[in-house]
Amino acid sequence: MSRYQESMGCLLKTQTSAADPPHLPPPAGAPPSCSPLPEVGSRPLRDLVTHDLVSAQLSDTRNGARSNSFQNLKHPPNVPTPPPQVNRYLPTPMAPSPPAPFLLLLALSGLAVAAAQFPFPPPQLTNASDADALRAVFKQWGLGYGATATTPEDPCLKKVWFGSLARNASIDCSCGDSTLPCRITHLNVTGYRNLTDFPPALFNLTELVSLDLSNNNLSGQIPPGIANLSKLETWHFNNNQLNGPFPNGSSGLRSLQSLWMFDNYIEGTLPEFIANFTNLTDLRIYGMKLQGPIPKKFSNLINLEKLMLGDLDGRNSTFDFIANWTNLSTLSLRKCGITGELPNMLSNLLPNLTYLDLGSNNISGSLRLLLPYKNSSLYLGGNNFSGNLPSEMVQSSRPLDVSYNPLLIGILPDNPAGQKWSINYIGTSIDASRTTNSENLTLLNCLHMKGCDRTFYNNLITSCAVNCGGKQTTYPDSLSNMFYDDTSDLGASGFHVNSDRQWVVSNVGSDPLTLSNSPGVVNESQVNLGTDLPELYRTARTSRSDLWYYVVGLSNGKYTVQLFFAEIVIESELNSGPGRRSFNIDIQDRNIKTDFDITKEAGGFGRPTNITHEATVDNSVLKIHLYWNGRGPRAIPYEGAYGPLVSAIRVFLPEIPPNNSPPPARPEAAPHDNKRRGVVAGIAALCIAAAVISSSVVYLWWKWVSLVKHPNT
Repeated sequence: MSRYQESMGCLLKTQTSAADPPHLPPPAGAPPSCSPLPEVGSRPLRDLVTHDLVSAQLSDTRNGARSNSFQNLKHPPNVPTPPPQVNRYLPTPMAPSPPAPFLLLLALSGLAVAAAQFPFPPPQLTNASDADALRAVFKQWGLGYGATATTPEDPCLKKVWFGSLARNASIDCSCGDSTLPCRITHLNVTGYRNLTDFPPALFNLTELVSLDLSNNNLSGQIPPGIANLSKLETWHFNNNQLNGPFPNGSSGLRSLQSLWMFDNYIEGTLPEFIANFTNLTDLRIYGMKLQGPIPKKFSNLINLEKLMLGDLDGRNSTFDFIANWTNLSTLSLRKCGITGELPNMLSNLLPNLTYLDLGSNNISGSLRLLLPYKNSSLYLGGNNFSGNLPSEMVQSSRPLDVSYNPLLIGILPDNPAGQKWSINYIGTSIDASRTTNSENLTLLNCLHMKGCDRTFYNNLITSCAVNCGGKQTTYPDSLSNMFYDDTSDLGASGFHVNSDRQWVVSNVGSDPLTLSNSPGVVNESQVNLGTDLPELYRTARTSRSDLWYYVVGLSNGKYTVQLFFAEIVIESELNSGPGRRSFNIDIQDRNIKTDFDITKEAGGFGRPTNITHEATVDNSVLKIHLYWNGRGPRAIPYEGAYGPLVSAIRVFLPEIPPNNSPPPARPEAAPHDNKRRGVVAGIAALCIAAAVISSSVVYLWWKWVSLVKHPNT
């Protein structure tokens, strides 16, 4: 007998009492005695099990089947079936289970009763002074809260007024103690070009730990009230129109961890008190009017993870501000006026560096000190590095820019199979004979004038045109030019020599925050450009730093340079918002445009605009340089959407008649001119005739008078 049947036999044996009719004899093989069953709560386990078994039996009966195990238990083998009897101790059969909706309604009713007995605590409201300050700030800025609503929502309950990549108006609060009102700790208002000033009430939000006012149009000086926000850890006011000096009152913001102040017009010396912000992990200062040097005390910023300084005028800097920055991964010091050599122990001071930009300084010495960073992104162009380029630094997967270091020598290793090196060495003395042919080497030598062989070009050209970022295109009716294909992938550091060796395109730059290469070529075929030359403007070449075009083999003379532009990346709905592109343009090393904004010049998104400039060529090379100046948002409409963009380039020699040409033929007169000449001639003849007749009459009259007075004469 199974343990289950034994248990059920004991259960049936103990179901009756002395007053019950004689129960059935114990099943065959049953144990001689059964131990008492334990109790659950106030009921014996026997009652509970019996209740469940009977319920199961009734349920099976309703379903048209009876449990075999229960039948075997109720009528064990070899036991005669007793006469029908009713056990008054068996529980009454259960009623059918209520339907599920009724149970749900019952549960909800129970919850409602419980909520009435134990109500939830009311939501915490915003501190009254914080709410008043925020209401005044938003009202002055023309935002939703407090501007039009008569019963505005509580700020810490609403939190977000507008949220997108381009525009954001939101707050966050700290509501730690349920007995105290919430305090506003985060304020983000970004992407509103109609915001021009700082509301005084802003500096009453003294619990702020994060203030982001980037990508607006704030102008004037930073108010001294910023000193009231002593708890700030994040302060971003980049991409505005602020000017004047950096306020000394901000020197007390010792809790700052992230400070972004690029793309403004703040002037003066780079503030030394920033060195007191020793909690800083992210510092970005560039694209302004600040002057160097970089303070030596910046070495106190030992917690830095990202340091981006640039566009400093004035006094030169050295590397004495670099300290033991073990957490630093991104270091950009572009155009900081740094002179001298690299520190000998640089790799020990910066062991975790993955991005290094030292471009456009005056740094000298050997590149061997940078060999530990061979797997990092390195931008070293526009300096005075000398000696051999370590071949180990040349990688196919990591960009290396050493362009315009004229004293740099070495030999490039052979290209890997099916790949090419990601290196830009234009303007150096590096031997690239293993990686390119002799004709290209001759052309590249011309670019930095170290040995331009004029005899290499049998037939000098007088015109050239490039469809930047697009396929080869010909426009015989309007421009009488073939625009060359320019779709090569240049990567983050590279160049391309066209097949006819008439021009070269060169690119340098990647985004230090995403470490992704620039798309280089953009194509927006869906843009309605409203021009008769759409194919020229629907494609473009871009760069995140520097873009060069060289036209080589030109006959010397004065040329007309045409640059074609159309903004096809930063969408039109952002024209009144933060999205804008800004860059500079040089032709033949002379600046012709500063802070050039395509959308502004063209009058809108997707509209074409051109620049025409005269330039003199006296060495067979024309150089066009478009470069980022540190201005404009870096992440709208996507990360890395900044830097120069150009749609097409055309260079041609104006048609000037030679000196020995005959003078142009006199144009044939029109009929009405001949008629006018006839009238004038007739009048002149009549006048002459009248004068002759008058003279004759006078003479005859005078003669007659003389005869009358002197008859005998």
